[in-house]
Amino acid sequence: MTIAEFSLHRDRLVVTRPGEVGLAQVGPDGGTDLAEIDWIPAGDWHLVGWAAPNLVALRRRGELGLLDTDRRMLTSTHPVVGRTLRYNGEEALVAVVRNGRPVLCVHRPSAGTYQVLDATEGVSSVAAWDGQTLVLTRDRKVVVVHYNDTGSEQIVEVEAVSAAGDGPLIALTGAGEVPGVLDLQNLDVRWFAPGSAGVAVSPSGLLLTTAWTDHRYSYQVLDRDGEVVGTPVPDHGIATDLTFTADERHLLGRHQSPAASPALVHWEIHSGQMRPLPGQQREEIAVRWQHQNSAQSPEWLYEPETSGHQGVVLHLHGGPRSQLRQIHEPMIAALVRAGWTVIGMNYPGSSGYGTEFRDVVVGDWGGADVAAVTARLRELRRDRPICLYGQSYGAYLALLAAAAELVDAVAVWAPVTDLPLLLESATGLHKQWLRTELGTLADDSEQLRERSPINRPFTAPRLLMGHSKGDDRVPVEQSRRFAERLGADRYLEQTGNGHEPADFGSWTTAVVDHFAEVLV
Repeated sequence: MTIAEFSLHRDRLVVTRPGEVGLAQVGPDGGTDLAEIDWIPAGDWHLVGWAAPNLVALRRRGELGLLDTDRRMLTSTHPVVGRTLRYNGEEALVAVVRNGRPVLCVHRPSAGTYQVLDATEGVSSVAAWDGQTLVLTRDRKVVVVHYNDTGSEQIVEVEAVSAAGDGPLIALTGAGEVPGVLDLQNLDVRWFAPGSAGVAVSPSGLLLTTAWTDHRYSYQVLDRDGEVVGTPVPDHGIATDLTFTADERHLLGRHQSPAASPALVHWEIHSGQMRPLPGQQREEIAVRWQHQNSAQSPEWLYEPETSGHQGVVLHLHGGPRSQLRQIHEPMIAALVRAGWTVIGMNYPGSSGYGTEFRDVVVGDWGGADVAAVTARLRELRRDRPICLYGQSYGAYLALLAAAAELVDAVAVWAPVTDLPLLLESATGLHKQWLRTELGTLADDSEQLRERSPINRPFTAPRLLMGHSKGDDRVPVEQSRRFAERLGADRYLEQTGNGHEPADFGSWTTAVVDHFAEVLV
């Protein structure tokens, strides 16, 4: 069982997995047996969070829903325009785009009305919101907005770059990675020693901080005097989404590594001991992995612990502002299990290696990144099978870089193949993001065409292409038109509205089988 989303509210835990929502009672330390969870069919609903002690807020495209602990479901009667951030059962906080800038508004689903919150233009994230007080981040500043009964607001800016929590205490991160705690009652801030970010705070004032070291998050728990009282760091892999349990002596969160699939775990703060919640089936594989640098870019090397064949797969993540880390990638796990050595390339444009490396391809899609991928393929090309795999933006790079003399087989999921068409079909925040990423390319129709795989010859052998029919980020027409014009040995479509495969198991099987053909 793989948990997709979770939210903890005192002694209640809600979790989701594809098509279902689960409710569970938990102990003060956050412990529970997930094998005894009460699963409720939920279709394609996604979790927003707890709206009240007995109400769970859910969302899907254009709808809001409330699920109570008696398994009754209430849905909104009016469509939602924008991205739902919070929902209390009567009102929803929704992010929309106005005049090209993100702004927040309060939506009343029962009436279908929207009230724009003018003090929120340029918002990048939201911490607390209770209808009267709103804590948000904009322009690298934390803003506290108090609304009175007449709708007027009082605005207080805090010298911090991010905030997290529901109040009355808020975790802060100041410029230069300085953690702190904001008290909403008096707007006092306690700052601690620099070097980490504040990500959660307990009711009594314990602060959870995190820092990015050794290509993963390391955590510390600070007391009100700034003394370290716990360091919940796993021996391997990466921990995310940590939150305090009711007893404040434990943390509930998620752990994963290239060898172990994601699982809900909880830590004893003082000892740092981690153990998965029972009732989960973790996929574990025998794999060696390490971070290394090629001449082209940083990368992760994944090798079977037992002797595999000599084939190599170059794996390109999506993004472009993403990266491979010490996380579990089902596709990589399946390939390693099948005997492949996998190189996960963090090509130029990937995050985690500094601003200059991350921004080098802004305005240069299909430029420096494709050159780096092509050069890495040339380094790998020896007397052994070489395959290329990419998802989303990584699939875009794969289609541009693949050539008959460099690879033996290519597999891509949800590729960008036609930049002009993608720009034309994008709307709202996605279009704004796309134009920012493309830079001057967005207004250069000739360059957009030149950097689109659909307008270039594709010479690599053995192409497998897959896409979701209702992909809400890269429309399926991107793959359909490419397959029709340039061909694909195999073209697969899955039902679903997501950007990722709805049935990842069948997709990984198809890719492993596709690459196995070069070994015959």
